[in-house]
Amino acid sequence: MSSLILKPLFKNSDSNINNIELPFDTEISLSMIESGCLFISLDQKAALVIISSQEEIAQLNNINRIILDFELIERPEFPSLGLHINLNTASNKAFKFDYFFNTESPEELDLLNKLRDQDQFDMLLYNDRVLHSKKIELTKDDKLKFNSLINKVSA
Repeated sequence: MSSLILKPLFKNSDSNINNIELPFDTEISLSMIESGCLFISLDQKAALVIISSQEEIAQLNNINRIILDFELIERPEFPSLGLHINLNTASNKAFKFDYFFNTESPEELDLLNKLRDQDQFDMLLYNDRVLHSKKIELTKDDKLKFNSLINKVSA
């Protein structure tokens, strides 16, 4: 398992949330999820959508630390790259989300490759619509660790 500590950029993109239009099929998928996370393709980039209650979204809007743990799961029935997301807020509240990229799915591999090529990604905080948006920066060291796992998947 590879662990990455990411820094939220202090530049908050909340002012642009009115411009964020999610694809219709993404909106349908999100309507079926009460709480969790989903990686999507948005404007030709990978973006993370966190779905939660409005109260939790308000807390998540004040993130001060993000830790991502990647785990390559090599098994015949569901090979995947697991992403464990640990978020800590300014009020010291901790949140944990998990997402598993299916490494046999062309769409999921496309998301992984998009994420590999990005220096940052958008994290959208969603309830019945996008309430907040954050830019999350990937450092050079973080990307090297992440890319080595993606290379194992692609091999």
